[in-house]
Amino acid sequence: PNKGRFLLVCNHLSLMDPLILHHFFRKSQLAFISKKENYSMFIINKLMYKTLCMSLDREDDRAALHTIKRAIYLLQEDMASVAVFPEGYCSVDGKLHHFRNGVFKIAQRTGVPIVVCSLQNTKPIFRNALHLRRTVVPIRLVRVIQPEEYAGMMTAQIAALVYDSMSASLPKELVAQEETQ
Repeated sequence: PNKGRFLLVCNHLSLMDPLILHHFFRKSQLAFISKKENYSMFIINKLMYKTLCMSLDREDDRAALHTIKRAIYLLQEDMASVAVFPEGYCSVDGKLHHFRNGVFKIAQRTGVPIVVCSLQNTKPIFRNALHLRRTVVPIRLVRVIQPEEYAGMMTAQIAALVYDSMSASLPKELVAQEETQ
């Protein structure tokens, strides 16, 4: 959306994904939700703090709920759009895996559009950079789901809608088999 805030949802392949999305959505201030372990990474933790990123403790439901509430606040106060990787981790095999439903509570509570994107080929960026080779990273804006489309849905239903859209945008070999059956 050209105006207003949104929830950006994307698959997660490497540590470069947030930087790529920041570049692609440079006109929109993005605040990422990131696992708490990333805050111990030198320099990256300072960048995350300055860009309103939020720490998510996946082992503590109460702390995770606090992060969700913080994301809702950022959207409601028009401070930033929120970006999430609903798989909850970087894909080890490069395939799209099942989503964690909790992040869709953000859309449910704020009524913002859900921007669905998919990335490919971000894993070899570091290796190629060491050899001074370029890496082509396809990024696809899959669709924008307006609040009217998901109004009244449970978080699991919203997750399924987003997952189906995202998986349809990727080659079949990049979608994990257990989720497609």
